[in-house]
Order: sequence, then C-alpha cells, then structure tokens
Amino acid sequence: METFEETHGYPAGDNEVALVGDETRAAVTLLTNHRSECVALLSLFAVLDSVSLPYIGNGYFIHPPSTVFAHLDEYSPVPLGNGDHGLVFGSDGGGRLFALAANGTVHKSRTASWNDEFYAVAASPCDFLDQLRDVIDQFAAAGPPGAL
Repeated sequence: METFEETHGYPAGDNEVALVGDETRAAVTLLTNHRSECVALLSLFAVLDSVSLPYIGNGYFIHPPSTVFAHLDEYSPVPLGNGDHGLVFGSDGGGRLFALAANGTVHKSRTASWNDEFYAVAASPCDFLDQLRDVIDQFAAAGPPGAL
C-alpha cells in the first residue's frame, strides 16, 4: 500500500475484514432456520462476518449474513446451470457476483447480473479464500492483482 497513491493517482482507503460477532450469529441462525440450502455458508460465516477490499484491484467483497439473507429473500437462489442453484454471498468491484452452491463450490457471474450465467471458480469456500489471499498477495507484491 506504500506506493498505492503514486501508482493509482488517489490515496488508498481502508480494506477491512470483520470477524464473527453476535450480529453475525443471529443472521446465520435466520439463514439456517429459513433456508436449508444455506448450510454450505456456515463454514464461511463461522470465521468471518464480511470482507471489504475495495482497494485490491477492482475490489472484492464478502457480504455479511444479514445482506445474504436480504438478497435471498429478494432474488431467491441464483441458477448455476445443470439445475443447480446458489446463494450470492459476495461480489467484485465490477458488480459480478459470487454464489455458493449446496455442494460447496463457488461460482462467479459472467456479468453484473443476478440472472446471467455463472461459472465455477473454487471447489470450496476455503479454496475461494485461498485464491482471494493469493490475489491480495500478488497485489501487495506487484501492484496488479491476479483474477479471481
């Protein structure tokens, strides 16, 4: 981040990772009590509440469980292909969405749309977080991040 302003022409803001708290636990309870397909999100929300990385590349965001629940009620699970559906739990700075399938695979929308085609990007939430860490490491080391 030392050369961020010189490289990008504006000062860096805050990148934040919010850990699990009481509000997270309450929202996770709502998710699991109302939607059986939310079980795959438990491993993710057992560790963190949200991630906001607007200054890493184009930006990466993991939404808090309360937002996931609100989006689920508004938009329903998104179609992932082959009859599978997923729950949107995050996005990038371009508006593309990340969704988690019941089998734990993570998918990304091709465009900034809830109804667009999604494709697999990670085998599990842990794999997704590993890839996100790699993007951050590459950004810190070289400036432009890798793609997720």
